[in-house]
Amino acid sequence: MPAPQHKPTDEQQNAIDLFTGGRNTVIDALAGSGKTSTLQMIAHQAGRRRGLYAAFNKAIALDAGRKFQGTTVTAKTVHSLAFAQFGAPMRDRLGNKRPVQWSEKARILGINDRYLLPPDHGSLTGAVSRQQLVGMATNTVKAYMQSTAEHITGDLVELIPSLAGLKEKYEVQLRETVAAFAERYWDDLTRPDGQLRYDHGAYFKQFALSRPTLPYDFIMLDEAQDSDPLTVQIISEQTSAQVVTVGDAYQSIYGWRGATNAMDSFNGDHAALTLSFRFGDQIADYANRWLDLLGGHLRLRGMPGFKSSVWRTEKRVPEAILTRTNAGAIWEIVRCQDESLSTGIAGESKAKEIRDLARAAVDLQERGATDHPELSAFNTWPDAVEYAQSDEGEDLRPLVDVIEKYTARKVVRAVEACVPTENAEVTVSTAHVSKGLEWIQVRIAEDFHPPRQKKGVVQPMPSEEARLAYVASTRAQRHLDPRGFEWLDEYLASGGWVEGNPGGASAAPVVSGETVHVGEVTTSAAAPHAH
Repeated sequence: MPAPQHKPTDEQQNAIDLFTGGRNTVIDALAGSGKTSTLQMIAHQAGRRRGLYAAFNKAIALDAGRKFQGTTVTAKTVHSLAFAQFGAPMRDRLGNKRPVQWSEKARILGINDRYLLPPDHGSLTGAVSRQQLVGMATNTVKAYMQSTAEHITGDLVELIPSLAGLKEKYEVQLRETVAAFAERYWDDLTRPDGQLRYDHGAYFKQFALSRPTLPYDFIMLDEAQDSDPLTVQIISEQTSAQVVTVGDAYQSIYGWRGATNAMDSFNGDHAALTLSFRFGDQIADYANRWLDLLGGHLRLRGMPGFKSSVWRTEKRVPEAILTRTNAGAIWEIVRCQDESLSTGIAGESKAKEIRDLARAAVDLQERGATDHPELSAFNTWPDAVEYAQSDEGEDLRPLVDVIEKYTARKVVRAVEACVPTENAEVTVSTAHVSKGLEWIQVRIAEDFHPPRQKKGVVQPMPSEEARLAYVASTRAQRHLDPRGFEWLDEYLASGGWVEGNPGGASAAPVVSGETVHVGEVTTSAAAPHAH
């Protein structure tokens, strides 16, 4: 692919200069600020040096492969490198999806009896069952595979809640016992003739433990803020390669699956991309409120000449509606179809998740049971309805409300009637899935909520929730309907803040930074493209 069709901005040129100078480079790239085109520009300056574009997932790697055609850069996931070395030889075991029952695991691990505690143990229970020992050993191996630890130790063991209060000396002994079982588990996993279920996490951990030297002259790690600890370790240890990491610390939204805000984990000279090619000043100003609340040191600037707007409107049909939860997505899907709007769901795996949740609601209503994790705790549909009315159940409330209004069967039919997003009038997406996407007009759904007070005391907003709001607020190119965040001013006025930044931000609007001139930008102001 040819080089991007515009001259680099001053910020992009600074990043290019750092790269051509041979230094490791950390690029802080705010939303829509042209990080992909910047990496393409860097690739075109690499000469004959071999480069790796380390992608977050396979879909991104395939897309990047097209974008870096004509350069010396190969696009792959780090997991694919690990698979080639450690996963492929275990392909037969990797494909075995047969679940191993806890009793069979106990036999393999040599857990032949329960673990008895001394009479003065101090905990809620005096014994740990074989099944509980198997569970703790399994979870310890999972923790080990996600960590950078060289060896399995008692520090990785998470004790079951019933052991709360266990005296320290007995806790240490139990942790050592569980760690020993976990070592047997790991030993079985890594043997070709092992009996336990081998998975992708196992070969990735083996790859990291092998301290690989990747055969590239330079490495570009995209979406670095979402890197898991093992990826950070692998890339950071490539001392023979120049490393360019790019990402936005304020788009780190996957902490729930082990990712960390990893931008600070990489050493190098810093460059910043703050000029958004996606939207104008009004949307930039709104997004900057979230950056201000997060204590960010950078601020977005809208593209000169791009018109954008931020207000609640009923007159426009949004191109996309962004929700906080799957339940909220179901509500929006049914509501849109009730208005005769063809509706699509962003993300193939997310669409399946949403269909499964809708079908689980039918099972709960009609059979009184479901194994779906969001509903499995309830024995009857009225139990779910009662829970949804509590403060703790607010995430489930949209699903309950839409089913109470339309019936579960109609909800399932509506979800199954969704069309491909390219054929839809409205795309419904969770905010997590929306990351990396953009639409002309975006509405924020009303299943985002401020933190609940505890005994009348205002609680801080989790920083990951504020980062998710920043992601959602930066998906629109022309118009943002922020109705789902209309509670923000009242929350701030009552003393609310984002954790980690108790100084917080006032409820006053944030003004964008200096106006800049962008030389010979050929991107159409009428229809900006993703950068």
